[in-house]
Amino acid sequence: MGKAWVKRWSPSVKDGMGSLVPALEITPKVSIEKVLWRLPPSKSHAIRWLALAAQSNQNITLNGMANAGQDIVSMRRCLGQMGLSISDMGAEGQPLSIPSNLDDQPAKGTDTWVIHGVGPHGLTPPISVLHAGNSGTALRILMALCARFDVPVMVDGDASLRSRNHQMMVDSLVAMGVSVSHGADVEGLPLLIEGPWKPPAELRLDVSMSSQPTTAWLLASPALSDAVRLVDVGEGVSLRHSGLTKDLCEQTGAAAGLHNGHVVPWTPSIDTAVDIPRDASMLAFAFLAARVTGGIIEIDSMPDPKDAIGHEVLLDLVEALGLSIIDGKISATTSGESTEVDLRHANDLITPLAALLALGKGGCIVGAKHAAFKETDRTHGTVALLEQFGLRSSFAEGELVVEGGQRLQQPKGLVETYGDHRMQMTALVLAMGCTGTVLVEGSELHEVADPEGVDRWKEAGVGVKAVLHQPW
Repeated sequence: MGKAWVKRWSPSVKDGMGSLVPALEITPKVSIEKVLWRLPPSKSHAIRWLALAAQSNQNITLNGMANAGQDIVSMRRCLGQMGLSISDMGAEGQPLSIPSNLDDQPAKGTDTWVIHGVGPHGLTPPISVLHAGNSGTALRILMALCARFDVPVMVDGDASLRSRNHQMMVDSLVAMGVSVSHGADVEGLPLLIEGPWKPPAELRLDVSMSSQPTTAWLLASPALSDAVRLVDVGEGVSLRHSGLTKDLCEQTGAAAGLHNGHVVPWTPSIDTAVDIPRDASMLAFAFLAARVTGGIIEIDSMPDPKDAIGHEVLLDLVEALGLSIIDGKISATTSGESTEVDLRHANDLITPLAALLALGKGGCIVGAKHAAFKETDRTHGTVALLEQFGLRSSFAEGELVVEGGQRLQQPKGLVETYGDHRMQMTALVLAMGCTGTVLVEGSELHEVADPEGVDRWKEAGVGVKAVLHQPW
């Protein structure tokens, strides 16, 4: 059986006219009264905890791992290739087994992962390529973790991750004395890394497009031989994410000066099990679903704002977006107002939030220029996606402007989602407001972050099936 992260492809079909495109065929339901919505575990928290727990000398329990997205699973799989063992446990604490041909995935029914730490220096070079799937966070952390090895290690990702810019992380590897080889121009992956690292007293990190280099080196620092000072260069973005990394490092024993960039090697340690919070960024799709369907979206467990790493901005916008939340039940109202939203530290929200503004009172999104460096260019990509549903918006000079009071229109042909899971998930929800069948590119993209992204709609009576679309 093929691995979940392997993409099927064909070099030529029908005289070289193209390949079949995996898609979702969605037949909307006339009326949806209620949708039960379970938020997945936060991949930002889970991926960071996996890296820290792996470098401990303990067995560390991660609770709340049911419905973990493939970004988290990619990090787990790669750490497994580096010698880490993880036990899966059910909701009642019972051990679960994994069929050998599905050992790249957690066991079915898993609720808890037990990480059997190998210590700061216990990770070993993998014998095969580390494939990070769609996860840029996992990839950057793995790049830093592999810098310690004195043999070559190859890291790779899916087509979307291959097209992204990894130069900031590559530059930091070189500054750490690591040899790095990769393709030319846009071919940034696969990447061949060969250490061992030779850390300087000071490592300067460009954080103007992403805070991930800071996160990566902080999480690799338990294995350092001496202290290093990390210096952020440029106007930082997504700082709540690097702040989360610093907080988790301090929780596991890192020196307090870490928030000022002074990193001293330590052995991660924690006294209790870790409860992984729900992914607050996924609330954006639940919000959009309430607006599109007019039904009640019932969240089984609302995320705590303190764990939302910037995405709590959604909760601040509830009234402006014309929504109501009572006891975890989200519904649309006739109120709302045009609003400006700053997404400098929460750019993952740009696409569903733009759709909400279009169907509400409108407004503009600022501070999200760095969304251009995600799985795809989510700035102009958001404009293009909304246009396929007849929703008007424009992006110029760092500002996404959305006209309010718009109505959904039936898309013509295949809705392109540009290999981006958040665009596919936005399109999936928008399709619920259309009058006829909608074909959305990417039959499995939602599984990157939200494996139940299709099942919840099926349970609500919507017709959704995976198909291979013939584009010619």
